[in-house]
Amino acid sequence: MPEENPEESAHILPRLMIVDDDELIRRTFVRQFGQKCVIREAASAEEALHLFSVGFDPHILVADYWMPGMTGIELLHQCLKIAPRTRRVLVTGDGQAEILEKAVNEGHIHHFIRKPWNPGHLNELFHQMFEMIEMERNNELLVAEVKYANASLQRALEDLKRHKRLLEQDLDARTRELVDANRKLEESNARLAAQAFRDGLTGLYNHATVVSRLEEELSRAARYRAPLSLLFCDIDHFKNYNDRLGHDNGDRVLKAVGVFLRLGSPAVSPSRKSDIVGRYGGEEFVIILPETDKKGAVVRAQRLCMGLNVIDVPGATEQPLGCLSMSVGVASFPEDAQTIHDLLKCADMALYKAKEAGRNRVVEAVGCVSP
Repeated sequence: MPEENPEESAHILPRLMIVDDDELIRRTFVRQFGQKCVIREAASAEEALHLFSVGFDPHILVADYWMPGMTGIELLHQCLKIAPRTRRVLVTGDGQAEILEKAVNEGHIHHFIRKPWNPGHLNELFHQMFEMIEMERNNELLVAEVKYANASLQRALEDLKRHKRLLEQDLDARTRELVDANRKLEESNARLAAQAFRDGLTGLYNHATVVSRLEEELSRAARYRAPLSLLFCDIDHFKNYNDRLGHDNGDRVLKAVGVFLRLGSPAVSPSRKSDIVGRYGGEEFVIILPETDKKGAVVRAQRLCMGLNVIDVPGATEQPLGCLSMSVGVASFPEDAQTIHDLLKCADMALYKAKEAGRNRVVEAVGCVSP
């Protein structure tokens, strides 16, 4: 990969670190993703830690499990301390369940790639991660814009106060102009603030807001000793919509699912005012159900799954399951987890099991995290 001016592209392209003692594996990643991200290679965990020490902060860290010296899981555990926002991916040819369990518990991995991998599946996985990185970057920019707009508004309001004092004895028309200017500034600020916590496509809460609201609701549930449940939803075979009908139709599907999860349908009741519905990223949605135990959450999830099957969207009948469908993982506080991180992990693991079991179903978390 060319090395000239890497800093110029670092602020635009995602940064990827691939750590594997097999040069052929490293070069495979470079060939497949070299045009889509800034890549740094390391032949061992020690080399990777050196890259961290000299300032390379990757968005994604891909590490092989078997390497001389420190293992990939140990490296990912170190990465969790050094760069907690980095997405951690483990690669291994060993499919033992205990390795995956160790990778989840110690390395807190986001994804698991088993050798030999399917190039198409690998490309889809990284495409989703790149989209999530871009979404997070856009959210950060929106937050910065809102802060700047708030500062500008504050200065404008101070100026307005000074003008009002000077114009107390001036013409009514001038006063009305100043009031109108103040109203327009407030409306502009409100629009910018809304963009900071809403998903631009579906209008649901975005990833950052979902996490923030979950933290608030979990704290409230703990304070009042009330149950709380989380539904982690993923549209089944969503890639087929984009591949067969194009991304515009894929976006229509995402919007339709967002409306259904929030407002329901003739066969499914809408979400309660206390429920929090958000787009977690890509085709993933999260529903927070305050004061709802696991039994009630499973019933709600099953009704949503059945109701989604009859939603009319382009290409639904050509899907592998013959309809629009989703898989749902259910986790509850305090039964499954005590913290926001563990609750999300429990729901995500249950969702993974739903996918493994054939999709279009609800799976509840069972003993995934010890209280």
